[in-house]
Amino acid sequence: MDVGDAFLFLHIVCGSLALLTAGLAFVTQKGPKFHAKVGRFYALAMMGVGLTAGGLWLLGSTDFLLFVAFFSTYMVLVGWRLGHNRKGAVARVDQFLIGMGAVGTMGLFVISIDIAFLGSGPWDEGASFAIVTFVFACICGALTYVQRLSLGNGVAPRGKDRIRLHGLFMGAGTISTVTAFSVTAIGGGIVIWLLPTVIGTPLIGWNLSGLRSGRVQIPNGSESAEIALEPLS
Repeated sequence: MDVGDAFLFLHIVCGSLALLTAGLAFVTQKGPKFHAKVGRFYALAMMGVGLTAGGLWLLGSTDFLLFVAFFSTYMVLVGWRLGHNRKGAVARVDQFLIGMGAVGTMGLFVISIDIAFLGSGPWDEGASFAIVTFVFACICGALTYVQRLSLGNGVAPRGKDRIRLHGLFMGAGTISTVTAFSVTAIGGGIVIWLLPTVIGTPLIGWNLSGLRSGRVQIPNGSESAEIALEPLS
């Protein structure tokens, strides 16, 4: 097994673990116990996805796959941070994550322009494939703006606002994980790349509206029993 095969194997393993833990986190009761532990493994798996994608890029993989992995990892890390930062602390890690989002947004926009005008989409896709990277760039930019806005007063979101943003970013990260699985299992193309986003976005909206209306309940103790993310502060 050469270096490229090793990175690809690790990338697949991390992606598989991310898909499994994302599903478990989605179906388990929300709160500081099993759900939080599964979420931690999900975030670590996505960090593995991002790092191995970087290794594959250095070995000749496409810019598109690098920035899609970068974008996906960014969303999950922000969601993880929000899930544990119950004290509302703003630290260097938050500014670092905003920087990640900005880099991801710019990279995806540049790739979409390159595909649109040069017709050099991945896997011999034509210029129309630029819509995929453009949509992802818009999503990444919007989420980065939301994150930056949430820290504007020098205090990170707390209470239900924190839980809602946690659900938003983790939900978006889950969509990206499902997208990667769908493309691997079914094949590429604009429809397959964007269909999970089309289906998942209303579901996230429905869930977040339930938090506002009380239809979705936050378990007792979820605000007081969570473990702060001290190593990243």
